[in-house]
Amino acid sequence: MRKLAALATVAIVAAGCGSSGGAPTTTTASSPKSHRPLRVTRVGSLPQAFSKAAAAALPHGQMMVLGGYTGAGSLDTILAGPPSHLRVVGRLPQPTHDAAAAALAGSVYLFGGGETVSMPSVVRISPAGGSAAEAPALGEPLSDLGAVAIAGSAYLVGGYTGTQFASAILRYRPQGATTVVARLPHGTRYAGVAVVGGTIYVAGGLTMAGATRAVYAVTPGGVVRRVATLPAPEDHAALAVLADHLYLVGGRRVLAIDPQSGKVSLAARLPNSLSDPTATTVGRRIIVTGGGTNGVWALTG
Repeated sequence: MRKLAALATVAIVAAGCGSSGGAPTTTTASSPKSHRPLRVTRVGSLPQAFSKAAAAALPHGQMMVLGGYTGAGSLDTILAGPPSHLRVVGRLPQPTHDAAAAALAGSVYLFGGGETVSMPSVVRISPAGGSAAEAPALGEPLSDLGAVAIAGSAYLVGGYTGTQFASAILRYRPQGATTVVARLPHGTRYAGVAVVGGTIYVAGGLTMAGATRAVYAVTPGGVVRRVATLPAPEDHAALAVLADHLYLVGGRRVLAIDPQSGKVSLAARLPNSLSDPTATTVGRRIIVTGGGTNGVWALTG
């Protein structure tokens, strides 16, 4: 994992674990038609500006934000609480960024990431006290990935192994068993990943050929199909769900993706240009954090 080389005018130019991830794609060609607009409201502030963190929703309208990158180095912080008042409640075993998080069996699991190289580590965090402990590791290093939880298992999507872009969809169980359940058509890192009704959706991301416009649906049974096309290539963006629509958050805009029809439309414009933010469905809102800023925003319909 290599550190950010420079700051663009308003967007972080981000590199990932192990080797350069390239700059986030911000092409504005083929502007999408407008979707019923989302309302964007700033609801809080982080202790400092960062990007490349991982986040997970907690019960009772709370959330957890883990690790991240400040431009000077990785973070080991565990932030938790309501989005309007996220505070440090614990520390990870080591600083990390470009990891992914999922809530399983009453705990939050943090997968992969790293600081100078991609790591296979898995950390289990207690939402109650913020204590963190190592859990059974992955079979190989992995960073720049996405994660979702389905029926008591975590599904890890794509990423970077330290030597190659990963195409696998891995199922991880809290006991530590990891199996490959599907493969994307191309190795992909920095994609937006979310789940709707037990189906995993993968939007954009960085491939060996560059950023992609593809949106894929993946069933836990291993069926992969392309369901939509973004108006321009996108990577370093985050994906979340609201009312059965997918919302891709990155750059200066939020794109709405209808997983049934494949229609992609503009849902909102952001007050700041964001690269590698987190986007997490918390109750009836999508909460967006970081992305190179100290902002916490709520997206509502």
